[in-house]
Amino acid sequence: MVATRRQRAAGQAIEHAVELSPPSSPSGTMSRSSSMESLTNSIRRTKNRVKETVRRRKKQVKDKVKRTKKQVKEKIKKQKAKIDKILDRDAWWTSLGYDPAVKARSVRWVQRGVVCVVVSLLCASRSFAQPSISVPFSTYRCVASAFLLLCGGSSLFTDTWRNPPPEKGSDSHACASTLGPYAFFTKQALTIQTSHLIVSCLAEFRVASGRLLALTHFFAPFAAVVAVSLTLLYLKLNWFEETWRREVLDATNARGVRFTEITLVSHLPPLPVAILDCFLAKRPGVFPFSMRNVMNVSLFASCYCASYCLLTLLNYKLVGRYPYPFMRALKRPWHWLAFLVGLLVLANLVILPFTFILLAANPT
Repeated sequence: MVATRRQRAAGQAIEHAVELSPPSSPSGTMSRSSSMESLTNSIRRTKNRVKETVRRRKKQVKDKVKRTKKQVKEKIKKQKAKIDKILDRDAWWTSLGYDPAVKARSVRWVQRGVVCVVVSLLCASRSFAQPSISVPFSTYRCVASAFLLLCGGSSLFTDTWRNPPPEKGSDSHACASTLGPYAFFTKQALTIQTSHLIVSCLAEFRVASGRLLALTHFFAPFAAVVAVSLTLLYLKLNWFEETWRREVLDATNARGVRFTEITLVSHLPPLPVAILDCFLAKRPGVFPFSMRNVMNVSLFASCYCASYCLLTLLNYKLVGRYPYPFMRALKRPWHWLAFLVGLLVLANLVILPFTFILLAANPT
């Protein structure tokens, strides 16, 4: 009963407190609902901003991808145009005012010339004896021969494929009408050196017998004479000669051909290639330094010098033009005799002794 009274008293107290408490105001309810609404609006605005940012970023990425694709397509188009220009050399020469048929004929001359010299050397190797010393296979010399062939072949390639064809009516075109590109000492020298390097590479890779190796060591001094003479005569009679620079170099550059680069790449590397071939690529002792061998090489070089002068004079009788401007000053027979003597002195008293010294001092 006591517990019942207490419970009843507690319930009455609670009812009394509820009756005394003021009723809840409608403004509080409205404030809570408005705060909920503002929070909802804020969340909605944040979502909209996030969506707008994402949409904007996606658009920026798409635009950037489109621009990148467009740039890549333009670069590919330019590269294809360059490749097409390289491959379609006929259109390139025609656009510069040259006759592509003359260029094609010059290229065929050089291709056949290299094949003829290489085949001649291979056949001539049969008359040589086997080297008197042991010549084991050498990876170093294979690599060296291949590297020199790449360098020498690059000069011939540049002079043959990148060099512009002779322009109709010019001295070069007249001289090439009978002897082709071999009216010029440049083509002769580069063909001889490149063919020698091809045969040397075949000999080092053991494609043929040891006789071919003996031939390449005998032929190396002569090839060096021709290559070194090419570089020295080019610098003296062409590069530092005002008439050639004005009539050939400047005139060709003005037509849009990078002739300065072409002519330097064609004429300067043969000298260091010849030196490295004798000093590093060839084997010491394979070429016996007997008086007979030295005189044979000297005689071979002398005959070549005389043959070139006679061939140039014969071509002049046929077409009335010289291949190089400096030759116009050689008007008398004794002028040509003095020129020939100068070539013989350069070949036999300067280049050949230096070549023999390199072969003898070969440290490999």
